[in-house]
Amino acid sequence: MCDSTSREASVADRLNRENWMQPVRWIPSDTKSLLEVGCNVGEHLGSCAAVYPDIKLSGIDINPIAIAKARDSLPHADLQATSATELPFSDNSFDCVMCIEVLEHIPTALRAQALAEIHRVLKRGGRFILRVPHAGLFAFLDSNNLRFRAPRLYRALVREGRRDAGYAGGSADVVWHHHFSRGELTSLLGEGWQLEASRTGGLFLFPLCDIALWPFYRTQRTNNAMYHFLHRIAAFDIGRDYGAASFDILLVLKRV
Repeated sequence: MCDSTSREASVADRLNRENWMQPVRWIPSDTKSLLEVGCNVGEHLGSCAAVYPDIKLSGIDINPIAIAKARDSLPHADLQATSATELPFSDNSFDCVMCIEVLEHIPTALRAQALAEIHRVLKRGGRFILRVPHAGLFAFLDSNNLRFRAPRLYRALVREGRRDAGYAGGSADVVWHHHFSRGELTSLLGEGWQLEASRTGGLFLFPLCDIALWPFYRTQRTNNAMYHFLHRIAAFDIGRDYGAASFDILLVLKRV
């Protein structure tokens, strides 16, 4: 008989495997090396390691505090605190690269450069998994833009700097989370890519759950029933395709 924590983990693993918006679903089974650009605390890398334990994992994030936490849970991975615009890897280093909910954090003028770096370190014929906010019906519910839409409310709820601990410039470096159309992404990517698949998902439950999860992240209470319940709702919603109204978009690309 498994305990409640084990049951929660098994439910989450099943949702990830069945959900076409989850990056682990798109990693080729013969992948030997994987890089996550913007790995944060290593949640996605951990999911990949659970499904493909023999993959050589690497990750970068600009936040050194997040990288330190990721190293605690993924001691065998190559994790470095650095920028997406200057990846510390040789050309043609990885079979697969993923960048999940990160491009919108990068200043507008640097996004094409970050994508060019990903193209450089990915092997020819390798797979790139990109997921970003989509210009859908409920884009205005993006919790990360609350600081700009309602700055007083944001400061009351989160307090200045709390959400941005570990970033060199703190809150001053945070940019508006742009919600992309597929056409915008195609233009940003430029030449050298072949689109293999495109998916959209999430409507309003996904962003609402993100807002509701703020108190848990702020108090570091991420191992309780309500936290896991909200994550299951978010996973359910992001796994449903609402077409042009969707909150997120995922592209699967091959380097040519």
